[in-house]
Amino acid sequence: MLAEDRRSYILKLLETRSSVTVTELSTAFGLSEVSVRKLLSNMEQEGLIKRTWGGAVSAYGSLREFSHKEKEPVCLPEKLSIARAAYDCIADGDAVFLGCGTTTVQLARLIRSGKKRNLMVATTGLNIAMELADAEDISVIVIGGELRHRILSCTGTFAENMLKTMFFDKGFIGGNHLTLEHGFTTPKVQEAKLKRMIMENCKEHYILLDHSKFGDDSLSLIAPTEQLGCVITDWKVPEEIVAGLQEQGVRVIQGAPDSLG
Repeated sequence: MLAEDRRSYILKLLETRSSVTVTELSTAFGLSEVSVRKLLSNMEQEGLIKRTWGGAVSAYGSLREFSHKEKEPVCLPEKLSIARAAYDCIADGDAVFLGCGTTTVQLARLIRSGKKRNLMVATTGLNIAMELADAEDISVIVIGGELRHRILSCTGTFAENMLKTMFFDKGFIGGNHLTLEHGFTTPKVQEAKLKRMIMENCKEHYILLDHSKFGDDSLSLIAPTEQLGCVITDWKVPEEIVAGLQEQGVRVIQGAPDSLG
């Protein structure tokens, strides 16, 4: 692969996901990690990307948000592994909140087809509610509000007022970014406010993030790292990220590849 092809490959990846890692690029290109870092350094100098710890992120900035359709096929095996690990945390009889997102959709599908019952599931995600519509033995509450068309979720004052009087055993919340320094973030201020409320109203909350979500910040802070109860991620997250989360008192669960799960 020529140098220009490698640059195009990286930019195309960052069109559909928030970050790439040196390790995965080294494997894809058959290059040493030193060579990959040099390539990323050159691309940063040209303003094409921003380098991060262990990789790079898009140069678009902290306001960018991908649509549900754009995100759905990205890191699918990793999202499935996270969903399986999250499902293991649910017990019969739980009142569960599922936030919007492509990983929580996979969790909803496991809930629908799994053996755990006497569940109540609340969600702001229209697509998640539809995934559970055929499971008549699972109680579903749809949190209404202003529809965010790109991510198929409801936010705003109506959603907040509904959630003020609801309390859950477990909440599973997806997001855009997490860094050890700043915490869990999202591009939209209103979304950050709603997710903070959900975290506060759950006895246990779980943040579901695949490895591509680490190493960059979005505009609005949901919660600093030390306030996160548990992060469920995949097997590709760098060890230093896992260690950094644990040092700040965050429980970390890593999903395994399908062949090992």
